[in-house]
Amino acid sequence: MIKIKKILTGGLIAYLCIALWQVISHPEVSLQALALGVFLIILTGIAWISDEEMLKRTEMVILWICVGLFGLYAMLVAGGVA
Repeated sequence: MIKIKKILTGGLIAYLCIALWQVISHPEVSLQALALGVFLIILTGIAWISDEEMLKRTEMVILWICVGLFGLYAMLVAGGVA
């Protein structure tokens, strides 16, 4: 499990470097880069939760958020909005 955490952290660092490079190259994307950075830090931080019960609850919350967003997308497509 420790290897997975280290790999995720390495990926986080790589993506944060890419986001920083994009902000330097294109300052107009700074808000998106900040949002991406916060999102990736939160997701990587979840992998470092050591309490199994807390990790399980967090994973279930994320799963239901994804299901809900998929349902919302389906309703928007069915309604002709998306």
